[in-house]
Amino acid sequence: MSINLNKAAKYYKEEPHQLAAWNWLESQLSDDVLDHFAELYRAGPVTPSTNIITPQICQQLTGYAASAFDATFCGDFNKLLTMSGFDKHREAMCMLIANLMHETGNFKWMSEIADGSAYEGRQDLGNTSPGDGKLYKGTGVLMLTGKYNYSRAAEELQDPLILERGWKYVTDHYPFRSALTWIKDNDLLNVCLTKGFEACCYRINGGYNGWDDRAEKFSITKKVFGV
Repeated sequence: MSINLNKAAKYYKEEPHQLAAWNWLESQLSDDVLDHFAELYRAGPVTPSTNIITPQICQQLTGYAASAFDATFCGDFNKLLTMSGFDKHREAMCMLIANLMHETGNFKWMSEIADGSAYEGRQDLGNTSPGDGKLYKGTGVLMLTGKYNYSRAAEELQDPLILERGWKYVTDHYPFRSALTWIKDNDLLNVCLTKGFEACCYRINGGYNGWDDRAEKFSITKKVFGV
């Protein structure tokens, strides 16, 4: 007896016997298989804008070899641009990318160097249990930090493993989309469109730290994207 999983998913109605069958199947699969399935399942439809960022573009932006930027890295980068709306506004996109490059040292430091122990007991970050500080340390292009912010990212991206597995999982799977909730909360696209690069930098940094480097990277991104 065989079954087509596409049809099984199509006709799933949360009946008890169906739930039992899906739970059993999930229990038979390794974490690696489930992770890969989740990545494919949540990828969304491919749109023309998903090719904005390529390994070659990353090489032009950063000076690092194209081989340093794999499909997961570029794919998540593209998804952030699409989901935030920056893909439709090239100059604003350059503002964002320039700041992300500055914050991560040209995408070299994609998670916090410290171990996160300084965040232990930080209730303002939602870190209420022992180990939360280290599990939910800063990661991603805008340093997603704290259990509360991880929980919001998990909800936004519909992936509970973000909260279950913490910073290493986010670094590997959502290096860019981990910033999506912050970008939306801070209306960053509108800031870029209406107030310009200086206001974008201030909104991200809370000041003008590293201004010269941010401005230089803005010039680089505009040249790469022909803005």
